[in-house]
Amino acid sequence: MNIVKQIANRIVELRKAKGMTAETLAWTAKLSKSCVSYAEQGKHDIKISTISAICNALEISLSDFFKDFN
Repeated sequence: MNIVKQIANRIVELRKAKGMTAETLAWTAKLSKSCVSYAEQGKHDIKISTISAICNALEISLSDFFKDFN
């Protein structure tokens, strides 16, 4: 699995674990709904600043986000 798809899957996993909708995540992260949607689809590269905003909204660190990546 490529890194973009791993990131996408991790975002979805963490969002669902927090009981958040994609729309709520977008609002909390101060991102557009389409930005979160693209990130969760894993079809496009994602900026580290976007991942950071998502991590802040999910109340986790970047290191926790990436801890299980190969």
